[in-house]
Amino acid sequence: MSKKTTVKPIALGYREVGATGDYTMLMGVLKGLSIAQDEPSSTEIEAEFFDAPFDIIYQGNPVTMTFELANYDLTELPALFGGSVSDGIYEGPNSAFTSEHEWKLDFQRGNGALVIYKGLTVGTLKKDADGALNYSVTITALVYNDGEADHMYKILGTSGTETYTAVGSPTGNPKSKGYYEKDGSNNVYRLTWDTTVVDGKTYYTRSIA
Repeated sequence: MSKKTTVKPIALGYREVGATGDYTMLMGVLKGLSIAQDEPSSTEIEAEFFDAPFDIIYQGNPVTMTFELANYDLTELPALFGGSVSDGIYEGPNSAFTSEHEWKLDFQRGNGALVIYKGLTVGTLKKDADGALNYSVTITALVYNDGEADHMYKILGTSGTETYTAVGSPTGNPKSKGYYEKDGSNNVYRLTWDTTVVDGKTYYTRSIA
């Protein structure tokens, strides 16, 4: 396999832990998404008669992803942050709420995606002086056991060529389905923001083969 520099995140989605199938896409993420993992913590087993320790025990730290969600539909909030929606009103939770999801961050160049198998998700309401009403979101990777082995995260490589295929008769919500549209100004494909199908517009699905 060839070395690749992985840059430009283009899509973030989540689904139930351990599930298969489509991800629910979150396209309203502000610039500044961050991924980090602290250095392992260490404990030295000190020796009485020597300057150097007998051994050093290392304990790893989880991967964390942080971002601000600025553009959202009220119906998207309960699954991530708790509460409920009724008649166009979101009633937030009255106590601290966490949720667990599998998260996938797609990249435009290099390797294909970063997947967190089981992300503990916390969101807090935030409004900066000159900013929008956002949710500040922190995702912490937990260990997930699939019955055979423990997992924390994986990086999906790409092999072959990207292909964009036109959707014959699109229905539903193109944004939540992860459809792409062609940007005529620079002749590239980008994820659509449309929440309903626009008559006459061509939508595409992305695949790598």
